[in-house]
Amino acid sequence: MTDKPPLKPRSFAAPLGDLRGRGLFWLRLVWRIAGRAVLQLRAVSPALPPAKPSAAPIADPDQVIEALQTGEVDFLVGLGPEFAASIDAQSGQPWLFHAIDLGSLASLHWFLAQGVDLASRDKAGRLPLQAAVERAAAVDEFDDAPEDPLALIDALLEAGAQINAASAQGLTALHVAAALGLLDVVTLLLERGADANLRDEGFAGSTALDYAVQARQEAVAEVLRAEAP
Repeated sequence: MTDKPPLKPRSFAAPLGDLRGRGLFWLRLVWRIAGRAVLQLRAVSPALPPAKPSAAPIADPDQVIEALQTGEVDFLVGLGPEFAASIDAQSGQPWLFHAIDLGSLASLHWFLAQGVDLASRDKAGRLPLQAAVERAAAVDEFDDAPEDPLALIDALLEAGAQINAASAQGLTALHVAAALGLLDVVTLLLERGADANLRDEGFAGSTALDYAVQARQEAVAEVLRAEAP
């Protein structure tokens, strides 16, 4: 009886090659949406520089987070208008971005009523409008009974957020929405005047269509192709 030849090990070259080709793209997206993770982790990092809140220190940050999540406007009023421009001393994240990431329209309206700067960026370099777009991507993953994420985006636009403004990474809200495959968000942004032909300012000079194609978001790509010159 002859011994059977040893089985040839399965080659992983092809799938690894595909991963290498797309790895950089996904790494770009992962760190851009890391602002959402702050809400789950909320750990104090010794590497963070000292926060410089413009309001008095918050006695119970977790209570503030709960109020932002549930839209307890009376609680926010009690913190005073200066709270709207202040920073969470634990995470170094502006409270405005916590409100957006938590997805409460009532809380966001309170911040907007205080005249917050919609050109300000969070610790990850995001603008409020891009944070609202990323919130829309997180709805199915984290929420049981989410509010309409489009309402957050619309509220920011109505308050004067610049639709084609770029984040610190050079991305517009449309770039982010296209890469994440958010068809409803892409449609809303286009209706409100987003420029589909703008190229990102930080990576490969890609358009929103390029991001949609690279992320294999075909439905979004189809809409964006109609906007191409």
